[in-house]
Amino acid sequence: MKIVSIAALIALVCALGSGIEARAAESAGREVSGTLTVDGKAIELPHAYLDETDPDEPIVVLSDQPLPPDAIPFIPEKLVEEKQLHAVAFSFSRREGKLTNTFGKLYAPGHEIGVGLGRVEDGNVSLTVGLIDDSGIEGRIATVKPVKLSYIAYSFDLAFRAPAAKAKK
Repeated sequence: MKIVSIAALIALVCALGSGIEARAAESAGREVSGTLTVDGKAIELPHAYLDETDPDEPIVVLSDQPLPPDAIPFIPEKLVEEKQLHAVAFSFSRREGKLTNTFGKLYAPGHEIGVGLGRVEDGNVSLTVGLIDDSGIEGRIATVKPVKLSYIAYSFDLAFRAPAAKAKK
């Protein structure tokens, strides 16, 4: 009887350990928390990318699906349409840690070319940068209030960690 109990206990411990490891692996791969809401539908954007082609004004892309390297930072319309992709992309000044007007778009099915986030001076979107270094950028980007246009309504509040791109060999 004790052998069966010990075997059952070992099986239970192993099963619990596997569940904990799976949840840890899932959260470890998540680079963004919060949601994007488009036309009343909440979407999680777990993937974050950093394009440093212009090191003074990098572009961050947050998306609901993994993106191929050649789609960053300019996501092709075909990819948005085929994958029913949702993403927020924006440029910021590395020196000042503030949004810039160079690039700012929201991508969603039906809006494949991207909806502009507006001019920084309008104050509709805020960016708070917690860390900028060689490993990437950490921060939070959010709409100050929901944006309602004639063809789309959206809001987002996203904390992110966009790792620096790996050097090409």
